[in-house]
Amino acid sequence: MSRKLQLNLSELDHTRSSKVTDQYRDTKYLIVGKWGLISDTFSIYAISGEVVATVRQQSLGMTPKFDLYYLDQFVGSSVVHFTLHYTTIFINGINWLVTGNQEKQTYRIMHGRNRIATIKSYSQSDQVIRIMDVDSTNHEPLVLAIAAILNHPSLAHASRLKLGVLEKAPVKAKLEGENIQTVHNK
Repeated sequence: MSRKLQLNLSELDHTRSSKVTDQYRDTKYLIVGKWGLISDTFSIYAISGEVVATVRQQSLGMTPKFDLYYLDQFVGSSVVHFTLHYTTIFINGINWLVTGNQEKQTYRIMHGRNRIATIKSYSQSDQVIRIMDVDSTNHEPLVLAIAAILNHPSLAHASRLKLGVLEKAPVKAKLEGENIQTVHNK
Protein backbone atom coordinates (compact mmCIF):
# COMPACT_ATOMS: atom_id res chain seq x y z
CA MET A 1 0.00 0.00 0.00
CA SER A 2 1.43 3.34 -1.09
CA ARG A 3 1.30 6.28 1.29
CA LYS A 4 2.64 9.83 1.44
CA LEU A 5 4.53 10.99 4.54
CA GLN A 6 5.66 14.48 5.44
CA LEU A 7 8.66 15.59 7.48
CA ASN A 8 9.53 19.16 8.49
CA LEU A 9 13.31 19.42 7.96
CA SER A 10 13.55 22.89 9.48
CA GLU A 11 11.98 21.60 12.70
CA LEU A 12 14.33 18.59 12.70
CA ASP A 13 17.36 20.89 12.30
CA HIS A 14 16.34 23.27 15.07
CA THR A 15 14.90 20.94 17.71
CA ARG A 16 16.56 17.64 16.70
CA SER A 17 13.12 16.04 16.61
CA SER A 18 10.15 16.12 14.27
CA LYS A 19 6.90 14.28 13.88
CA VAL A 20 6.14 12.54 10.61
CA THR A 21 2.55 12.75 9.41
CA ASP A 22 0.58 11.09 6.65
CA GLN A 23 -1.68 12.72 4.06
CA TYR A 24 -4.56 12.75 6.58
CA ARG A 25 -2.46 14.73 9.12
CA ASP A 26 -2.20 11.72 11.43
CA THR A 27 1.14 11.41 13.21
CA LYS A 28 2.77 8.11 12.23
CA TYR A 29 6.37 8.43 13.41
CA LEU A 30 8.72 10.61 15.43
CA ILE A 31 12.34 11.21 14.41
CA VAL A 32 14.79 12.15 17.17
CA GLY A 33 18.57 12.53 17.07
CA LYS A 34 21.59 14.54 16.00
CA TRP A 35 24.63 14.45 13.71
CA GLY A 36 28.18 15.58 14.15
CA LEU A 37 30.23 12.90 15.88
CA ILE A 38 30.93 9.26 15.25
CA SER A 39 28.18 7.11 16.82
CA ASP A 40 25.60 9.93 16.72
CA THR A 41 22.20 8.55 15.79
CA PHE A 42 18.76 9.34 14.50
CA SER A 43 16.00 7.05 15.74
CA ILE A 44 12.61 6.61 14.14
CA TYR A 45 9.84 5.83 16.63
CA ALA A 46 6.45 4.37 15.75
CA ILE A 47 3.45 6.10 17.30
CA SER A 48 3.38 3.25 19.86
CA GLY A 49 6.80 4.38 21.17
CA GLU A 50 8.76 1.46 19.68
CA VAL A 51 12.05 2.22 17.90
CA VAL A 52 11.50 0.89 14.37
CA ALA A 53 14.66 2.16 12.66
CA THR A 54 17.98 3.73 13.60
CA VAL A 55 20.73 5.44 11.60
CA ARG A 56 24.16 5.51 13.24
CA GLN A 57 26.98 7.68 11.88
CA GLN A 58 30.17 5.62 11.47
CA SER A 59 32.60 8.14 9.99
CA LEU A 60 33.19 11.85 9.49
CA GLY A 61 34.17 13.87 6.45
CA MET A 62 32.62 14.85 3.15
CA THR A 63 31.28 11.34 2.50
CA PRO A 64 30.32 10.00 5.92
CA LYS A 65 29.29 6.38 6.35
CA PHE A 66 26.08 5.36 8.13
CA ASP A 67 24.76 2.05 9.44
CA LEU A 68 21.02 1.38 9.20
CA TYR A 69 19.07 -0.78 11.65
CA TYR A 70 15.48 -1.96 11.27
CA LEU A 71 13.77 -3.39 14.37
CA ASP A 72 17.19 -3.64 16.10
CA GLN A 73 18.62 -5.70 13.21
CA PHE A 74 21.52 -4.38 11.11
CA VAL A 75 20.32 -4.08 7.49
CA GLY A 76 23.19 -2.31 5.73
CA SER A 77 25.70 0.50 5.46
CA SER A 78 25.60 3.51 3.20
CA VAL A 79 28.13 4.40 0.58
CA VAL A 80 27.74 8.09 -0.35
CA HIS A 81 28.96 9.60 -3.64
CA PHE A 82 28.14 13.08 -4.79
CA THR A 83 29.14 15.47 -7.52
CA LEU A 84 28.37 19.13 -8.00
CA HIS A 85 24.57 18.73 -8.05
CA TYR A 86 23.84 15.01 -7.79
CA THR A 87 23.95 12.56 -4.93
CA THR A 88 24.11 8.78 -5.05
CA ILE A 89 23.83 6.63 -1.94
CA PHE A 90 24.04 2.85 -2.10
CA ILE A 91 22.74 0.95 0.92
CA ASN A 92 24.55 -2.38 0.80
CA GLY A 93 22.84 -5.28 2.55
CA ILE A 94 19.39 -4.32 1.19
CA ASN A 95 20.75 -3.16 -2.20
CA TRP A 96 18.82 0.10 -2.34
CA LEU A 97 20.10 2.86 -4.58
CA VAL A 98 19.24 6.47 -3.73
CA THR A 99 19.80 8.97 -6.56
CA GLY A 100 18.84 12.59 -6.72
CA ASN A 101 19.44 16.25 -7.33
CA GLN A 102 21.05 17.85 -4.30
CA GLU A 103 20.14 21.40 -5.34
CA LYS A 104 16.42 20.69 -5.93
CA GLN A 105 16.28 18.09 -3.14
CA THR A 106 14.46 15.45 -5.21
CA TYR A 107 15.43 11.79 -4.80
CA ARG A 108 14.35 8.34 -5.93
CA ILE A 109 15.00 5.11 -4.03
CA MET A 110 15.20 1.96 -6.16
CA HIS A 111 15.82 -1.74 -5.60
CA GLY A 112 16.79 -3.09 -8.99
CA ARG A 113 14.00 -1.87 -11.30
CA ASN A 114 11.47 -1.54 -8.48
CA ARG A 115 10.70 1.88 -7.05
CA ILE A 116 10.77 1.95 -3.25
CA ALA A 117 10.04 5.66 -2.76
CA THR A 118 10.41 9.18 -4.04
CA ILE A 119 11.48 12.05 -1.82
CA LYS A 120 10.84 15.68 -2.72
CA SER A 121 11.52 18.81 -0.71
CA TYR A 122 9.35 21.91 -0.83
CA SER A 123 9.43 25.37 0.67
CA GLN A 124 6.55 26.44 2.86
CA SER A 125 6.53 29.62 4.96
CA ASP A 126 10.33 29.78 5.41
CA GLN A 127 10.48 26.07 6.21
CA VAL A 128 11.71 23.07 4.25
CA ILE A 129 9.14 20.27 4.04
CA ARG A 130 10.09 16.84 2.70
CA ILE A 131 7.30 14.68 1.25
CA MET A 132 7.99 10.99 0.75
CA ASP A 133 5.83 8.77 -1.46
CA VAL A 134 6.57 5.26 -0.16
CA ASP A 135 5.41 2.11 -2.00
CA SER A 136 4.89 -0.02 1.12
CA THR A 137 4.27 0.75 4.79
CA ASN A 138 6.94 -1.87 5.61
CA HIS A 139 9.55 0.33 3.90
CA GLU A 140 8.54 3.57 5.65
CA PRO A 141 10.95 3.42 8.63
CA LEU A 142 13.99 2.82 6.39
CA VAL A 143 12.88 5.53 3.93
CA LEU A 144 12.63 7.93 6.89
CA ALA A 145 16.12 6.85 7.97
CA ILE A 146 17.39 7.66 4.47
CA ALA A 147 15.59 11.02 4.61
CA ALA A 148 17.55 11.71 7.81
CA ILE A 149 20.82 10.79 6.05
CA LEU A 150 19.93 13.17 3.21
CA ASN A 151 19.63 15.92 5.84
CA HIS A 152 23.21 15.35 7.05
CA PRO A 153 25.17 18.64 7.01
CA SER A 154 27.67 17.33 4.45
CA LEU A 155 24.84 16.61 1.99
CA ALA A 156 22.24 19.38 2.46
CA HIS A 157 21.57 21.08 5.75
CA ALA A 158 18.09 22.66 5.74
CA SER A 159 19.45 25.99 6.99
CA ARG A 160 21.70 26.16 3.89
CA LEU A 161 19.01 25.19 1.37
CA LYS A 162 17.87 27.98 -0.90
CA LEU A 163 14.12 28.21 -0.48
CA GLY A 164 13.85 29.99 -3.83
CA VAL A 165 15.23 26.92 -5.62
CA LEU A 166 12.69 24.57 -4.04
CA GLU A 167 9.16 24.30 -5.37
CA LYS A 168 6.34 25.67 -3.24
CA ALA A 169 4.53 23.00 -1.20
CA PRO A 170 1.59 21.58 -3.16
CA VAL A 171 -1.91 22.40 -1.97
CA LYS A 172 -3.26 19.07 -3.17
CA ALA A 173 -1.46 15.85 -4.05
CA LYS A 174 -2.67 12.93 -6.12
CA LEU A 175 -2.56 9.45 -4.63
CA GLU A 176 -4.16 6.61 -6.58
CA GLY A 177 -6.60 8.94 -8.34
CA GLU A 178 -7.92 10.61 -5.17
CA ASN A 179 -7.43 14.24 -4.20
CA ILE A 180 -5.88 14.36 -0.77
CA GLN A 181 -4.87 17.42 1.22
CA THR A 182 -1.19 17.45 2.06
CA VAL A 183 -0.18 18.28 5.58
CA HIS A 184 0.63 21.91 6.35
CA ASN A 185 2.44 22.51 9.63
CA LYS A 186 1.53 25.80 11.23
